[in-house]
Amino acid sequence: MYFLDTNIFLHLIFPKVDRVKHANVVALFEKAALGEISLWTTEWVVAELIWFLGRKNFNWKKIQQSMLEDVFGTKGLEVRGRKWLEEVIEKAKKPTDFVDLVNLEILAGEKVKYIYSYDHGFDKYKGFKRLEP
Repeated sequence: MYFLDTNIFLHLIFPKVDRVKHANVVALFEKAALGEISLWTTEWVVAELIWFLGRKNFNWKKIQQSMLEDVFGTKGLEVRGRKWLEEVIEKAKKPTDFVDLVNLEILAGEKVKYIYSYDHGFDKYKGFKRLEP
């Protein structure tokens, strides 16, 4: 099994940055699709990828589609926490919501109810109380 870092996906998505690296990444994914190798990545890589695309002002619906279909649908690629990620991605309305929801899902699992933050975006989520220092 081979781990994929975020930049591998970025070279796939942005072929013009480095056409040689893009071609090599495409060849890597083709090997995986043929069953010659197994690829693996983590939920943190997916989160970083979503964050990066959000910073580049990609449309959220396009990001969702890319994650749910292109990344998770890649033959020969296993994504740790895939089911959980799919649920969070589907709940989010924009990239910044995704990051907040990841944290809120973790907090809910830990039964944490209070959040110190200046981010008013947390105010819209039920079950949590945002506080300012």
